[in-house]
Amino acid sequence: MAYSQGYLVATKSKEDFRALIEKEADKVLEDGEMVITLKNNILIPNAGIDNSNTPKGFSILWPKEPFKTARLIRQELVQGSNLKKFGVLITDSHCQPLRLGTSGIAIGWAGFEGVLDERGSHDLFGKKMEYTRIAIADNLASSANLLMGETDAAIPFVIIRGFDAVWNNKKASSESYSISPKECIYKNFYSDKLLDS
Repeated sequence: MAYSQGYLVATKSKEDFRALIEKEADKVLEDGEMVITLKNNILIPNAGIDNSNTPKGFSILWPKEPFKTARLIRQELVQGSNLKKFGVLITDSHCQPLRLGTSGIAIGWAGFEGVLDERGSHDLFGKKMEYTRIAIADNLASSANLLMGETDAAIPFVIIRGFDAVWNNKKASSESYSISPKECIYKNFYSDKLLDS
């Protein structure tokens, strides 16, 4: 997606790469081998900037306004068709703290409810759910990333069928899936920089 928007940037040195991270990040939290940043309300290394699957000396940024981009792509594909139950999801790979390997994460979507709020519903034993919200978009992103691959697969998109989403035309945004650092269950591990935001 970012390729098509022209967000391939020359980074000839480590210094160029670090400067680009500083420019793209909403907030820099820790600077080490990987720079831990906040970007679009997501805690992610290097502000999502990647230099894999790019020509030598170049890095790729996240797409600008990924939710708006997802809406525009959906609008274009739905126009003139009879598609009603159709969504668009923009993904990237993501590292989970203390877990080996990458999984998919949604950075933008349109046409469906990306987070399903189960608070107030009951479990198998009748206990009321107090915290559970299902990350539909992130789970779909992980499924898609398995098929698209991480190295040289060169599969730019996949079609997911048979998933019964809650379809809608709402304008989702980064606030649709994020919570305040003060509400997060991992808040005691965050740096003061994040908790002050």
